[in-house]
Amino acid sequence: MPVCTLARARRQFIFVLITLLFLLIGLRSAHAQVTASYVEFLVGDRTEETRKWGHVSLRVVGGGIDKIFDFGRYGKMWGRKDSAEGEPILRVWNHGQFGTYRALHLRDGGNSYRFRFESDSRRNKRILSYFERMINGARRAGSNSSFTAHVANYATFHAVKVNCTTVTIEAFTEGFPEYDLREPSYATARTLQWYMLGEAQQFIYDLNERRWTQIWWPMDLMALLQEQYVAKGRARVAPL
Repeated sequence: MPVCTLARARRQFIFVLITLLFLLIGLRSAHAQVTASYVEFLVGDRTEETRKWGHVSLRVVGGGIDKIFDFGRYGKMWGRKDSAEGEPILRVWNHGQFGTYRALHLRDGGNSYRFRFESDSRRNKRILSYFERMINGARRAGSNSSFTAHVANYATFHAVKVNCTTVTIEAFTEGFPEYDLREPSYATARTLQWYMLGEAQQFIYDLNERRWTQIWWPMDLMALLQEQYVAKGRARVAPL
């Protein structure tokens, strides 16, 4: 075979090899994007003027699903100062509405973070089933292009005992039972205004230990996630 023909054949072989390599990398990348599953705590700190209590939601991604479950004081309220108890409203944000959710919370100022746990279809299914039980047959409290709000089949909202933090922890634990996010040693209600501490200490409070018996405050959960999970490589954190 002439030298020029041999050189041309080698170049063609190398070209085909490189093309196949790029195709393989592209297929693996596309497959990873399709099959990636994770669960995120979306945690916002307390801001004095707008988000006075902080907030926590749970995002579930994988298997063609990207939804945010957002429990809070979004309905009728009653009790002390008309804010201690209320309807158990669960907002289910539609697929693809993360950007809208993000913009809404960033508008409140302060700092908001995403704490991501790698997941799989089995774990995600358990978490989704938890929320499905909450809204199965539940009355709708409203809807728009971003989310549907349900009066959930759940305990009445309570500022300490049943709130965004406790519900989110309970749902997450359905999928990750090996993780204990109720750790009472972190339940100190950090950043809660001093005049509200006395009010909160009427519920699930251990007088001897001077702390609550479980985490219920967003800033306590944020501290736990950062120190016990991110710092130890079991989760990742990024700004919302």
